[in-house]
Formats: sequence, C-alpha cells, structure tokens
Amino acid sequence: MLKKGRKMPTVIVVYNAKDLKTADAYEQYLKKKKVALLRSKPYIDSYESYRIDRVLGPSVNDAKNPPSEPPYQFMAKVEVNDLKEFAQDAQTPDMLAFAEEYSSYIDPNGPLNVFTLGHRVEP
Repeated sequence: MLKKGRKMPTVIVVYNAKDLKTADAYEQYLKKKKVALLRSKPYIDSYESYRIDRVLGPSVNDAKNPPSEPPYQFMAKVEVNDLKEFAQDAQTPDMLAFAEEYSSYIDPNGPLNVFTLGHRVEP
C-alpha cells in the first residue's frame, strides 16, 4: 500500500483502435467489462478511461497548422497504490488472457501506443 505523503503512481495510456467500427465496439467493451474489472483490483485506487472526440484547438507549437483529427482515440488514467502487485498481477494467466482480449481491439501499427508512469503535480 502507498505510504502517507508519497505521490500516487499514475499510469497514463494513449492508444487507438484498429478502425472506427472497432473503436465503437471497444467503447462498449470498456463499459461492459474492462472498467469494472480494473476498478475491482485492490492495487488500483482509480481507473478512468476516455474516448477522445476531437481536436479542441491548435497546440502552442503548431498554432498555424493544427491537426484536423486527434492523434489518439483513447486515453486511460490508472492510479496505482502498489506497483509491485500491479506488475505481478499482470503476469497471471487471467490477466494475460484479459490483455490478449482487449489488445484485439487496439491498432498495433498506429501512432505510438504507450504506457507512461508519472504522478499528479500539486502545490
């Protein structure tokens, strides 16, 4: 468990589905299975998943040529209170099967599908 005063490790994931039809099916899969499963894990304090709808505005570094489409379709934020348990559970047969199941929706050749680890920055 996380000790008092320590920063909550947060996994941020950005990714795309294989195509629009698959993205719609994946959104239903999130609602029906993935969100509930991950929220039930004792080492996860919070799991939020987002479908990215559109570009809101130009970025600071390319204000004259903003993209017309977002580079990613989905984003997830996972607050993990025990990274060791998180990593160990990821290697169990049940979680490996789960990863294979949800990976069937994801575009392996899209823009960088990436898991990152960080923490909330607060004053």
